Amino acid sequence: MDAVEVIGSGLVKAVGPPIYGRQDIGFSPGGPMDRFSVCTGNVMLGNEDFSPAVEIVFAQAIEFKRDCVFVLTGAKRRDAALVRHEDSSSVPLLHGAAAEARQGDRLIPGPAEYGFRTYLCLRHCDAGDPPSHLIGRVRPPFHEIATWPDPSGRIRVVRGPEYDRLEDPAAFLNQPWIATAEMSGMGVRLSPAGGFPLAAKLGDMVSAPVNDGTVQLTASGPIVLLRCRQTIGGYPRIFNVIGADVDLFGQYGPNRIIHFREVSREEAVKAAVRRYEDLERFRRLWPAARE
Repeated sequence: MDAVEVIGSGLVKAVGPPIYGRQDIGFSPGGPMDRFSVCTGNVMLGNEDFSPAVEIVFAQAIEFKRDCVFVLTGAKRRDAALVRHEDSSSVPLLHGAAAEARQGDRLIPGPAEYGFRTYLCLRHCDAGDPPSHLIGRVRPPFHEIATWPDPSGRIRVVRGPEYDRLEDPAAFLNQPWIATAEMSGMGVRLSPAGGFPLAAKLGDMVSAPVNDGTVQLTASGPIVLLRCRQTIGGYPRIFNVIGADVDLFGQYGPNRIIHFREVSREEAVKAAVRRYEDLERFRRLWPAARE
């Protein structure tokens, strides 16, 4: 992205819209790990839902190469600040609030207070001064605009094609799991916090298609696939995180405890519909707040 530059070390990447229709040639759709956060951030700025954004796991500093209005969504950062290029003053940043940046200013994200991936959404000020009605506006807290997550805070799953290979499905559903440090945009390896490893028939399987959220059971334990996954796999697909909850799962960093809950396919569809309705409701109500 030509609007910003990462200064120093960091785990940062530009993200755009998911691209479908290429899995037959080995490319997953990709896109932001937490799509709801990116879409709401872009709605705040009057952008298209999947306008380019910056996905931040950690960064020392990010320098703005153009004047813009920006907002931070997703994982909340502790002590996030904007350092002004003109006088080196530091301005505290409120999570989910639209702020103005000038060319040369630097964003200091700070450590994550909760969540794992933060999104920097921005709108260029090509005409000069930024739109005054955007500056300082704050998005309501996540729990006020998102009704679709599981009330108990669990990640919901449906049964996968090889569910019947599990010797004891309760060993997956009835114990907590730890997100290990073996993680990337492709997936997250889980470790049983309850101490009960999964047993299943692993052999005699031909590679088959996988999806965002597919839970593959390997000899070293389960792996939950994420947005930058491969398109086929040769391990049993015992469960699949429902589409609406892949965003939530993408915010689990290393050593986080995860609880799963099995739901029906009908419940998974209802969650997806509610997620869509939440975003559309936010889209309708947000412009009215400028008055």
